[in-house]
Amino acid sequence: MSDYLRNGQNFGWGPGVATLNPEKTELLSKFALGKCLDIGCGSGIYANFLQSCGHLTTGVDNEPVFIAAASKKYPQIKFVKSEATSLPFKTNEFDTVILFDIIEHLDDIKMLKEAARVGRRNIISVPHTNQKILTEYSLVHTHYLDKTHLRTYTPTSLKKVLQMAKLMVVFCQPSLPISLSGLFIKQISQGNNLKKFLLKIVLKPFLPEPSLYSTVFAVAEKE
Repeated sequence: MSDYLRNGQNFGWGPGVATLNPEKTELLSKFALGKCLDIGCGSGIYANFLQSCGHLTTGVDNEPVFIAAASKKYPQIKFVKSEATSLPFKTNEFDTVILFDIIEHLDDIKMLKEAARVGRRNIISVPHTNQKILTEYSLVHTHYLDKTHLRTYTPTSLKKVLQMAKLMVVFCQPSLPISLSGLFIKQISQGNNLKKFLLKIVLKPFLPEPSLYSTVFAVAEKE
């Protein structure tokens, strides 16, 4: 099994295990326009969500197992096997291109430029850089366990990448808040549910809860 297939199972975005994230669906509902392309579509759940909202949608992934599973589950949607940096579509063929948790795996600027070639608007999510207070507690976001990630981002660094790709930033902010106390308790309980329960009672009231986020969302358009 490839790392990509294994990660789809381990991190909950592959066929059979993926579920819609309400903040991502809210982002799509607010910013998706017209005909959509979902790059790195994985299980196909977001392509299906867009289709159900009235957007003619195509899904793209470079893993044939994912394409086969998505095509079988959502026969009303076109799924295409392709590399994200070399898409088999015409210039301006789409109104909106979705790039959820994908640009951190490859050459981000090259991928963004290719997405902008085929579509006017990009909707993006990327892993947030580990905040300082997490490091002080020897904690990391779950996405740091995915060794296929080449980089992480802050809102500022993501804006710079978008600008380098000749894109105009419409929206960019941290999202998907995380609990410092929850991460800490999960780490020290080591999977013991009783221990986790007791630690929540004893420790949680005394642990700080700063504003922490696991993801950065952005929307960008051609200049």
